Amino acid sequence: MRYMIAMMVALATICVRSATTAAQGSPPPLARTDNRLTALAGFTVDYPKKDWQFLVGTGSAVVVFFHKNRQATVAIERTRIEHPLAPNEIVAQTATLEIEDWQARRPLSTSFSHQFMDVSGARFIVIDFSQPGPSGPEHVRMYTMPRGNDWFRVVCTTTQRTFETYKETCHRIALSLTKTIP
Repeated sequence: MRYMIAMMVALATICVRSATTAAQGSPPPLARTDNRLTALAGFTVDYPKKDWQFLVGTGSAVVVFFHKNRQATVAIERTRIEHPLAPNEIVAQTATLEIEDWQARRPLSTSFSHQFMDVSGARFIVIDFSQPGPSGPEHVRMYTMPRGNDWFRVVCTTTQRTFETYKETCHRIALSLTKTIP
């Protein structure tokens, strides 16, 4: 009996998730060179098939992608916020607060700069900074993406000397993130 109830709950969850995803739109088309990860945390994200793997995260880091040579990682964090931000509310003060929050989390980080990007009616913040790492100085590019009551961060970390090699891959991964459930 428990097995039947568990199966009914699982089937209902899948049906509700499929209907919700369809109602909110679908993620962008998948490139032939990418895999798509559909997370139980309510989003999909595409990542390269070749040379990249993922680990399920803990805490606010839902998933971490890493290059096989360990020179680049992309962590996706998701936290809930009380009040959703409209695109016109994502301003310099928002970026400053995000930088201050990150500095509190990583006090040895330096050289912060930010810019805004508007893509398909959504606004997000791109923050670049440096931090010490196990193999020397690291370049971090963080995409802060408010989506409704969710605050996504796509955190790309590379060595300073390899940032240019991985920055387009990090950008593609960040832009592919699609929220699938409210």
